[in-house]
Amino acid sequence: MNVIQLKRQSWNLAIILLALVLGIWRISQLPQFGAYEARTFVLGILPIALLSMGQAIIIIGGGINLAIGAEAVLINCLSARYMQDTTFTESVVLAIVFILVGMLIGALIGWIIAVSGIADIVVTLATSFLLVGVAMYVMPQPGGGVNQQFADLVSGKVPNFIPPLIWLILPIILIWIPLYRSKLGISMYAIGSSKEAAFLSGVNVKLTKIKLYAIGGLFAGLSGLVLTGITLSSSPFANISNTATLNSVAGAVLGGVALSGGVGGLVGPALAALILFFIPTILLAYGIDPAYSQIITGALTIFVVLFGGLLRKRTAGKK
Repeated sequence: MNVIQLKRQSWNLAIILLALVLGIWRISQLPQFGAYEARTFVLGILPIALLSMGQAIIIIGGGINLAIGAEAVLINCLSARYMQDTTFTESVVLAIVFILVGMLIGALIGWIIAVSGIADIVVTLATSFLLVGVAMYVMPQPGGGVNQQFADLVSGKVPNFIPPLIWLILPIILIWIPLYRSKLGISMYAIGSSKEAAFLSGVNVKLTKIKLYAIGGLFAGLSGLVLTGITLSSSPFANISNTATLNSVAGAVLGGVALSGGVGGLVGPALAALILFFIPTILLAYGIDPAYSQIITGALTIFVVLFGGLLRKRTAGKK
């Protein structure tokens, strides 16, 4: 790895280092560490890691999706209701259908933003209320279920941590890497850096935005499905949606994605989910109120945004 590549990967390396420090700290609090504990770690970050990756793609493209948590909650409720008492084959088919539903919802949100010209934050915030309402209609109270074989496919049988780890890694390999190397990936970074310049370069800004929101919806669908597989139920509550959305933004930002757009990737947000998982669990082990973890996470996010912004301005100034 040369100096230029090292500089490009410096943020990811810092995230890896911080995650390792917190991981070692957390492991030191446990009486023992093995496959069961590793499985707990992976299951604890999986839904938020997937949401953070979906949010990251949208932010890189110059947008933001405050409805991504509500999309995941809706898919969670749909899957927990309709996958209950089904065969494994039926569950797999329904899972594919619900992922497509997530993509469709994301594409529709992107289309509304592209056509109306209304700010992403306004459209997605309004949509989040609508989606939570639909989720409550689908599942008025916590409950539901899922085929046990499908649940094992997601979370693995105790103490096997490989299945959830695969669900974490495969989206990066099958979705992010092809996207990053595609024309759509180039357009994503272009419109995130400057919509005007991208348009003058021949990029279809509106269509690109719709596609990016659709991919974000795909990740939200995956997050909702794995949440069902992990919990074997659903919870149609707005506070879950709001917390998931805020954590997805925090994960994306901590993972090196610039809120201004045009900078970042998906490996960082996936690793940042570990940090968001370790902070409250470490504090809880010391008997500290979990509410303080939100303060620390918020302060850390603000620091990263400020530090990242100053660093990028300094780099731009040198150029």
